[in-house]
Amino acid sequence: MQLFRSLKTKLIVICTSISLLLALLLSLQINGTMKSTLEREQRQTINYNLHLISSNLERELEVLYQLIVFCSTNKEVIRFTSGASRSSFSSYPVSMTAWEALNARIFNSSIDNYIRKLVLCSKNDDVIIQGKTSGLLQDKDACVSLPYFEDLLNASGYEWIGLRQEPFYYSGADAWSLPVVRPIVNRDSGNIDGWIYIAVSPDIVRDKLSDNQQTFHSTYYWIIGESAYRLENGKFHETSISLEKSTDDPSCGVITETGGGVSDVIWVTVPNAPWIILQTVPENENLLHGKYLKILLPYLIMVILVFLFADYLLIRIVSVPVTRIRQQLELISGGDFTINPALETADEFGDIGRGINNMADSISRLIQQQLDHEHEKQQLELINLQNQISPHFLYNTLCTIKWMAILQNAPGITEMLDSLSQIMKHISKNTSSKIPLEDELKLLGHYITIQRYRYGDSFTYSQTIDSPSLLSCKVFKFSLQPLIENAITHGISGKQQSGQIHLHVTRENNDILIYITDNGSGISQDQIDQILNHDEDITEELLFKKIGLKNIDRRLKLEYGERYGILIRSKLNCYTEVIVRYPFVSA
Repeated sequence: MQLFRSLKTKLIVICTSISLLLALLLSLQINGTMKSTLEREQRQTINYNLHLISSNLERELEVLYQLIVFCSTNKEVIRFTSGASRSSFSSYPVSMTAWEALNARIFNSSIDNYIRKLVLCSKNDDVIIQGKTSGLLQDKDACVSLPYFEDLLNASGYEWIGLRQEPFYYSGADAWSLPVVRPIVNRDSGNIDGWIYIAVSPDIVRDKLSDNQQTFHSTYYWIIGESAYRLENGKFHETSISLEKSTDDPSCGVITETGGGVSDVIWVTVPNAPWIILQTVPENENLLHGKYLKILLPYLIMVILVFLFADYLLIRIVSVPVTRIRQQLELISGGDFTINPALETADEFGDIGRGINNMADSISRLIQQQLDHEHEKQQLELINLQNQISPHFLYNTLCTIKWMAILQNAPGITEMLDSLSQIMKHISKNTSSKIPLEDELKLLGHYITIQRYRYGDSFTYSQTIDSPSLLSCKVFKFSLQPLIENAITHGISGKQQSGQIHLHVTRENNDILIYITDNGSGISQDQIDQILNHDEDITEELLFKKIGLKNIDRRLKLEYGERYGILIRSKLNCYTEVIVRYPFVSA
């Protein structure tokens, strides 16, 4: 099952399957086209041959009719049928001259071989017998005794009753013929002087059908009036069929043969006789067998070879680049982000390869940035820890100084030391880097108390909290003290008038904003950029500002992302506003 997961194997299987399917479809299409063409040609051939047979039969029936007319127009034959005993030009008996005339007429006709027996009887019951079989005088009586003789003789025209067993002595048991019986009418008197019986051999039709046998298998039928015959093994066999003619093509139809099933046929009528010749349309064989397979086989092999070559090209064009891309992805997943120039070809796979190389380069740079951030974060944490060295020692020392100030009655020093001790106490007890905003503001209050004693009443401090719920937000410990210190030291300490510092805490969506605004001397935009950016060329005056503000800004960005940190807005000799953005994380 692992083998079929390979793209190469799938391509081979898919292309090979498609080639075989197309070869099969092509074979079926060719087979269907050839079958359709063959059927059309077969029908055209059958139709043409049947019309040719019909024309030949029409011509020979016309010869037969003219033979009967000859018996009514030839002088010698008329003298014989009218009862004369002598010929008109010799002393020969009239029967002899009539026989010779009739024999010459038959011999020179195209139906000589198909007249098995001709019996000509005069009004005196004299008989002339012609044909391919021997004759006796009793043949006249055999003809007259036939049950259908009178019906045929008295019919208004030629009556065809189908094949009948010959009644003659020398005829075989299976001798069948078409009986033709017509009266001999004297042209001069208009009287019936005699009659003629002609036994027409069925070979008159069989020979035409046998001469037109096609290479394909089909069956001939011969319908004479109400009788039907099937040609089988060179002989006619009487059968029972019903013909249903097609409404679309008058030359086509369907026959139903008793005990023989249903067959498609093409049929044609024979002029001058109530005959119909039918030929079955052969069933289409599967042309993929035999000689047709020999024609199709080279094309099938060619199609398969073409698609096998296409398989090879697909493997070269698709499988090799995909394998190279897969190997590169495995290297990336293993931590190797080396760029592979071989992937960047000039096709669509080259676009994918360039994307993979760009992705590897981006991942490598992101990892390096993350490592740099972590290192910087660790350095900031280390600085923060260094600032907390020996808080217990300083706290105890301050307590001692405080009691000495109380004993010496110095309340200002006492208040300053009390505020400083509260700050140191908080440092010694709380080692967490984040505290609630409420605690941070308390520490800021102690810091401001100390600064007021230092700078006198040169500034005032106020704060606004939009909602008490904001006091629970976690902020970095001692993150506001450097901002207030910068506002006092570098903002309002050098001004003659009293300074004002205002702290405003508000909320914006899921963030809190801390605004620290002073009305000091301000700072230029270039100095702001130097403070917050990695600018090493900085004046000594801005160095102190940069250390506090930059550390707070970097800690926020490292902890929460680039959208957090410090924003400074200022106008020289007017104001400075520092905005600190924290995510709202409740304590």
